[in-house]
Amino acid sequence: MDNSFFVFSDVVTNNPVVIERSHICLWEFKNNSALVEFGFEVSKNSLPQNQLNINVFIPWLSKSAGEKDLYEKLSNSENSRFIFNDSIKQTQSLDDGRNKLGVIHEFANRDYLCILPISIIRKGNNILEVKIDLQHYRAAQADANIYFRFAITPQMPAISMHKKGISKSTIVYDIKVNERRNIPDQMLTFFSQRNFCAIKACFCFFIIPNDYDIVFFENDSLKSVRTLEYDAFTKYLGDKRVKQDELIVVFNKKKNSESFSFFSIFTKERIGPEQYILAILINMVSGILLFLPGFRTGINKETSVWKQLPVEFIIAILITVVTFLYFLWPKFKASKKELTLKT
Repeated sequence: MDNSFFVFSDVVTNNPVVIERSHICLWEFKNNSALVEFGFEVSKNSLPQNQLNINVFIPWLSKSAGEKDLYEKLSNSENSRFIFNDSIKQTQSLDDGRNKLGVIHEFANRDYLCILPISIIRKGNNILEVKIDLQHYRAAQADANIYFRFAITPQMPAISMHKKGISKSTIVYDIKVNERRNIPDQMLTFFSQRNFCAIKACFCFFIIPNDYDIVFFENDSLKSVRTLEYDAFTKYLGDKRVKQDELIVVFNKKKNSESFSFFSIFTKERIGPEQYILAILINMVSGILLFLPGFRTGINKETSVWKQLPVEFIIAILITVVTFLYFLWPKFKASKKELTLKT
């Protein structure tokens, strides 16, 4: 799965939009579904006068994928306190308390932050354009960075690469942000006429089922591994797929770079129906192979071989064939579903 994301603006200037912090949260749930969150804190010194437009290139974006602005969630001080990991002294509304056009949170240990609603527009097959109205922000004479966040529901089980072995399942995440060498060939001319946003720090969160173990990670980027805070995330996300004690959060952070990449591998041991079926299949085939030499020496050449086969042997062959087909059926369904999504 290609996970090369590009954050850019259509206006080519010598002063690109500066993103102080970029958040990418990649959710994988146990029911084979996914969710991706993008959040951006834009420096107040790089904001235009009335409207900010930022584009995000998402390679796997499909027409049926759903996107949602998370402003309503973050305008709530309790949710923002949790997401930004800091207590909030007070919240100022940009529209006399209705909190529909923006809020400014005053944190205890960090600068003020203005949370603003956004409009999301599809541009082509793989690009989302985010429009942020700054008129109320300017009218309030706000002296704070702005922040917006949105979620995308992919129409695929996961955006990571999954490998299933006989006894082990593996998840591979290879996330890249603004890496120019990964620009698709057909997009080279397009991106040559755009400004990539300057990102000072990139936070990447892998949120995966807790029965996986980390087998490879980058020492310089991994900050923490913890169990998902069920109550807080249930209130913030409002997603029924979030179950208590089912997910872990793997937090990575990098800063001071023109581009960012995050690579991790997770595995889990599997002993389930597939393993039992495979064991049965191997035993049946082994039994048939052991039976054949003795049977071959006692064959009556004047009679059909099939008539001389014991009923038990024929039943064993049928069980072997059915077991083999049952073993392959999940892989066939998965391949068919993936082909349907691509078309």
